[in-house]
Amino acid sequence: MKIRVGIVGDGQLGMFLCEAAQALAIDTVILTGDADSPAAQRAGAAVVGAMDDAAAVQALADACDIVTYEREDVHPVTVEVLRRAEAAGSIHCHPSLAVIETIQDKARQKRWLADAGLPTLPFVLASGEDGEAAAAARELGYPVVQKALRGGFDGRGVQLLRDEAALARAWPGETLFEAHAGDFREIAVIVVRARDGEIHCFPPVDMTFDGDYSVLEWVYAPSDAAETVLAEAERVARAAIEALDGVGTFGVELFHCADGRVVINEISPRVHNAGHYTLEATESSQFEQHLRAVTGLPLTGTALETPAAMRNLLCTEAIAGAARDRAAGRSTEGPVATYWYGKAPARAMRKLGHITATGASAAEAGELATAAYRRLTGSRGEAA
Repeated sequence: MKIRVGIVGDGQLGMFLCEAAQALAIDTVILTGDADSPAAQRAGAAVVGAMDDAAAVQALADACDIVTYEREDVHPVTVEVLRRAEAAGSIHCHPSLAVIETIQDKARQKRWLADAGLPTLPFVLASGEDGEAAAAARELGYPVVQKALRGGFDGRGVQLLRDEAALARAWPGETLFEAHAGDFREIAVIVVRARDGEIHCFPPVDMTFDGDYSVLEWVYAPSDAAETVLAEAERVARAAIEALDGVGTFGVELFHCADGRVVINEISPRVHNAGHYTLEATESSQFEQHLRAVTGLPLTGTALETPAAMRNLLCTEAIAGAARDRAAGRSTEGPVATYWYGKAPARAMRKLGHITATGASAAEAGELATAAYRRLTGSRGEAA
């Protein structure tokens, strides 16, 4: 009898999980607000309903053996229904609901990192009282980063306050203030942990972000940081997922600071945008490994087979035109693969797809991806 995996969320990550499941003979059931979404079309079955629809979540639980997620902002209604179903012994949730609740709230995540003795930037939690932003800035120094506690992604829910005058823009309510990392390199390690505790890591990669929106733009594999830095990045990432007792694939984003420290920025309890290059460039993909981990199948190799670069197709005017009426899918041209997610270009910098190129080096792959981007947009585009 096939294993049945339920997936909470129906974005591109869910779509790629459903595609990977087909090769592993795993049945998938997706919780979706749109029965026509690309993820729903690739799943074995779809339960149509929102995450705050208890009946829909219960239907998902009734239809599967294991529940996992393609997003961390899981609604409390979903968490409660799944918790009851797991307590009754009808399903297993991986990662655990406790992990989801810890990671999805940035205050809880930060406190957990500090309590676990894992390296992270200094922070101050604010309740929204007058003067707290100024007090946090005095303690942490300028510039200071303010983060919303829930729901922030793709550059949303994060702002940089450069000086005292910028405090007038500070958000009210409960938020997190964090010291700025200064001059840093941003590295990601995709970590896979099986139910028996076995851990595999994909090689650390370099990430660069759009400067205006703080959205991931480029990934280069492998990172060209010093071997000592990469070893420390992998050590810290492994330690974090072991301390979480996490099961599945996790994206661990780290800062390599100018003073040599490697510190954790954030952890995502799911497959991650920084790991999309694994569809082309490694022994197995992050999506296959996630499904193996949560279902108890043996983990397989994660080594890099060829250098690669991944460029997100973010919704700009040029990309919106190229994306319009594109169905979800993959096309290849030599060493370049272009993915569209079947999303409408509804807002600026929305992730509409990505390009992955392979080459003799990550830099060469970046040049190939840049050339493909230019062909898509009919312009010179940006340099890699």
